[in-house]
Amino acid sequence: MSERNIIGFDVDSHGNAAIVVVVERDGAYSVRTSGVCKHLAAELLRGIAARLDAEHGPFPCSPAAEQHDRPREDEPADPRGGHLDRDRGVYRDPRGDSFDLTLLWADEFDRAWKWQGATDVLGEPMLQADDGEVQPLGVLRALYGPITPRSGGAA
Repeated sequence: MSERNIIGFDVDSHGNAAIVVVVERDGAYSVRTSGVCKHLAAELLRGIAARLDAEHGPFPCSPAAEQHDRPREDEPADPRGGHLDRDRGVYRDPRGDSFDLTLLWADEFDRAWKWQGATDVLGEPMLQADDGEVQPLGVLRALYGPITPRSGGAA
């Protein structure tokens, strides 16, 4: 952590400057640095991160993240309980089943479904069929399942 105060920003010719960090529900993020030097923006964000980390201390997060057991097959699962690892292209659904989203998936009618990178409001991957229909993974499985991996995907 730097001992000096980090105060710095650039402005465009109109005097405008902004650093915008957009965080998706699944943890993916993007950073826009309009009118701000990327190096200064990085220094500022590192300073903010260091300050937050120092304020947190060496104790567990409060409140602690809830731990859920896998629901029984005959009971509904919490739709917010899934997790998307965008870097690996893997989605773990609320029941704990994992899906490789880099693959094509075939439904019971042998239609091919592919993930285009979008998620719904709960963070569940949206898959698109070869005929253009788009469904969240859970709805796809409920309507047209079971789904199976198909050769010829991106993996």
